[in-house]
Amino acid sequence: MDSGGFLERLKREVIGHPALTHPFLERFGDGDVGAEGVRTFAVQYYRHVRVSRLYLAALISNCRDDEGLQLALAEILFDEYGHLNPDETHPALYRRFLKALGIGEEEREAPPTLPEIELYITTHYALCGHPDIRLGLGALGPASEWPVPPIYVRLAEGLKKSAGLPEKALEIFTSHVTMDVTHARIMMDALTPYAEDEEGQRRVREGAMRSLDARSVMLDGLYKAVYREPVPIVDASVRAAGEGAPESRGVAR
Repeated sequence: MDSGGFLERLKREVIGHPALTHPFLERFGDGDVGAEGVRTFAVQYYRHVRVSRLYLAALISNCRDDEGLQLALAEILFDEYGHLNPDETHPALYRRFLKALGIGEEEREAPPTLPEIELYITTHYALCGHPDIRLGLGALGPASEWPVPPIYVRLAEGLKKSAGLPEKALEIFTSHVTMDVTHARIMMDALTPYAEDEEGQRRVREGAMRSLDARSVMLDGLYKAVYREPVPIVDASVRAAGEGAPESRGVAR
């Protein structure tokens, strides 16, 4: 299979991954969350956002012999850093969201990071620092740039319904919906030469699936922290049929 066919097949697999229809996203996106739950989500998700661009930096430092790949990744990193405007970096945009909720530095930094979020962070440092850069490319390309727009649409929808926040406060979420379309194109062009044979495709897919599995675990942690109850398991056949009524949930994890 050529790299184009592989990426098309991988995209279908990524978009169909359970992380994209996780019960947290379904419930939170419907606005079914109280004020305390919103604050818990906001504080904990910041722990993810404030380090996510460092995965790119790690991957850049790891691809020592491919200057073209370095440039492609640096272009995305430039966006993540707000084109070098300290008020427009992605962590700065997220702090703007926190400020709109009335969350200051003390509340932001006080609680320990959820272990599920810690696992996501350590997984991505490991993938992006691995000697085989195809793992990091799979994690930061297909597993990040394709799923993030629909995930962030759900998060923004939920925050509008539950917290009544204005668009400006939600820029950290809404900007990814359009920005990551461009980032996806850059990443797919960059990783194509690394997915031209069976082994390359296997490694890119491995990185993508490990990243998405870690995202599912992170969402498990957020569900338990925000709703203070076990995570319901949605029957796979129901999910495949495009249904997700609460009565289809019942088994918890």
